[in-house]
Amino acid sequence: MLKMRRKGLLFLFFASCVILSSKAQVSHGGKPLPYTPTRSQSFNFYQEMPSFDVEEELRTDAMNESDLKSGYRFAYKFMTNYSPANTGETFIQQDGTKIWRMGIYSKGALSINVLFTEYELPEGAQLFLYNPEQTQILGSFTHLNNSDKQILPVSPIHGERLIVEYQEPANAAFPGRLTIGEVNHGYRSLRGYEPGGNRSEFACMLPPVCFDDEYNKVSRSVVLITIDGVTACSGVMLNNTQNDGKPYLLTASHCLNKNFSVSNPDYESIAGSIVCFFNYTSPTCNPVMRGTEEMSVASTIYRAVNEKIDMALLELQEAPPVYYQPYYAGWSIEEDGGTLPYAGIHHPRASVKRINISEDNVSLKSFTIKEISFYNNAHWKVDVWSSGSTASGSSGSPLFDSNNRVIGALSGGSSSCSVPMDDFYYALFKAWEPEDSPDKQLKHWLAPSNSKKLTIKGLDPYSTQPGYRLSNIYDLKRQDSITISELSSPATGYLFGSNSLKTTEYAEAYQVNEKAKIYGAYFVTPAVTDPVGSLNVEVVVYSGTDKPETLLYTGTFKPTYTEMSVIDSTFQETEKWLNRNQESFIRFDKPVEVSGTFYIGYRINSPENSTFAVYNLPKGQTSRNTSWINNKGEWIKASSHPSMPFNTSLFIDPVIRYTHLVTNEKPPVEDDVKVFINRNHKTVYVLLPEDIQKADMAIYSTNGQRMFQTTLSGNASTIPVSNLGSGIYIININGKNLYYSQKILF
Repeated sequence: MLKMRRKGLLFLFFASCVILSSKAQVSHGGKPLPYTPTRSQSFNFYQEMPSFDVEEELRTDAMNESDLKSGYRFAYKFMTNYSPANTGETFIQQDGTKIWRMGIYSKGALSINVLFTEYELPEGAQLFLYNPEQTQILGSFTHLNNSDKQILPVSPIHGERLIVEYQEPANAAFPGRLTIGEVNHGYRSLRGYEPGGNRSEFACMLPPVCFDDEYNKVSRSVVLITIDGVTACSGVMLNNTQNDGKPYLLTASHCLNKNFSVSNPDYESIAGSIVCFFNYTSPTCNPVMRGTEEMSVASTIYRAVNEKIDMALLELQEAPPVYYQPYYAGWSIEEDGGTLPYAGIHHPRASVKRINISEDNVSLKSFTIKEISFYNNAHWKVDVWSSGSTASGSSGSPLFDSNNRVIGALSGGSSSCSVPMDDFYYALFKAWEPEDSPDKQLKHWLAPSNSKKLTIKGLDPYSTQPGYRLSNIYDLKRQDSITISELSSPATGYLFGSNSLKTTEYAEAYQVNEKAKIYGAYFVTPAVTDPVGSLNVEVVVYSGTDKPETLLYTGTFKPTYTEMSVIDSTFQETEKWLNRNQESFIRFDKPVEVSGTFYIGYRINSPENSTFAVYNLPKGQTSRNTSWINNKGEWIKASSHPSMPFNTSLFIDPVIRYTHLVTNEKPPVEDDVKVFINRNHKTVYVLLPEDIQKADMAIYSTNGQRMFQTTLSGNASTIPVSNLGSGIYIININGKNLYYSQKILF
């Protein structure tokens, strides 16, 4: 594992860039009706989009991109007015449920995404979008997705046909209001921008996992954002002085106004069309893989834009749920720019998250472009990156000081891997209160109590009931050693996947010493080559003391939107969402309660020619075994396999939340706590802030087991912890308006 103490930045040639296919907003379960086209289907079921000159669009894009100012477009926009009143077909089921369906056809489209310019559903109603084969389904979207703007942006469905299905119960409080006002035809892919492509422009940009735990927390605050269904940028979630968990999002104004080419932009409408993608990051340092695409939140609220400095502040319509493990970064408006090293975290070309590092001091400079005159000396200039660079799509990404506090956001520059120099970030202190109007400044929103603080720390909005990603792979720091173990001749196939031995069920063991709920799990898998629609894999959860015994949960292994045809044309051609080595998050239909030892795994029901498997540690990488195989109806440890016995772990990471904790009315925030470890005497020394005399302290193993708990009294405490063995632990300290967490090593 590469260990680095630096921080990098993002590069944006003043660009907004590309879009991911992922869940556009938090969906709420359920399934659409089976779909089979019939001869009785109404003549206007499919609305066909008119043709347009794709070559002319590509020529226009190339001209705009050459000056490093234009956003990277991938779609052509049609303005429409489709609703149940004028389009599609409507029928009523026996229970009185009203069904409306319509199709959209755009010849040659690599993807189609839509914007509902009118969206208001009654309780009990459900909206789905899918392709005709129902191999990609978005939704359900319900009354929980209603917003003040009454709009709903939706991520792409891949291919040239899309079907909309609306289900409304007979006793609905009011008829749902739905209008599709925009249809976007995806006319190009971004082949090669994703991990695995041979692109030298990304070679210098390392993902956060390469930096051990140094940027683990703040990297969770950086998100990929897509705007209006056709362009993309980067952004960062910010804390405020109230520590109230409001989901503020900072980005660059030129991401919203098409690089200042739109006169009098309707920022409220544009904000409503934004989709934010969380945790889109590679699970390994080398090789870089595609990350999770399933965690997103749609639609934001316009709070402030100041084009004279390129600042844009938004607020998410819907707070990200606990299993997203969101983090709201702290910030600094000190005028000295803080201390080095500096770091930038961003999504170049809408790729997985990357980090840049600069070991040189930043300086306040004027950033000059032809489209607009910025305030003088309002941008931090990064003269040179020690590692990494930025690219189109990095715009709006944060610049962190050595305390991991945001001091600016990327406007533009000219850096690249070959010439990693000259990037410009607008300074937060310059955007703090440049004008009196609240919609032109940051202070009104980030310091609502008129606080005089110049710096604040970050916030985990779920810090009293956090989500934990348990991982037997990360615990050992062996993620870059993972492999796909194959059986020895004469057997064929994968040890932990489809094979000639006809073993089809596998599981990974975890243990918690308190009751917890599993919200879902990350699976790191190699490419799957099953024929379209034939993959049939179940996610399973078992309890059991010595082996998997009682089945607690089964669900479909079907990453909701991991196909990314707008990023990689292979997906569009094969209609596969698992045809690359990648990480996917499978959200459970409902949280699964566990205690003690539990097992999470998968059952392969596909044909024999399936190639589904999960990555595992190779022989010799671990001395303990946590993996299990169902061998002819009997669960056995992988270390007892009849033909290939060895200790290993599977790359399956559940996200859990302990149930005994109680959420405070206001989430606490990190404060100035100091923790010192005496390894020889097995003691922990804790120094609390002067105004805090009491706090609770707990020590957890890295798989979430609570190993020690006590109450701290007074500012200074020395706590013996002789029961802890050698290893890595997490220490949590909670008190009134206080939350502190760090890893410790004995």
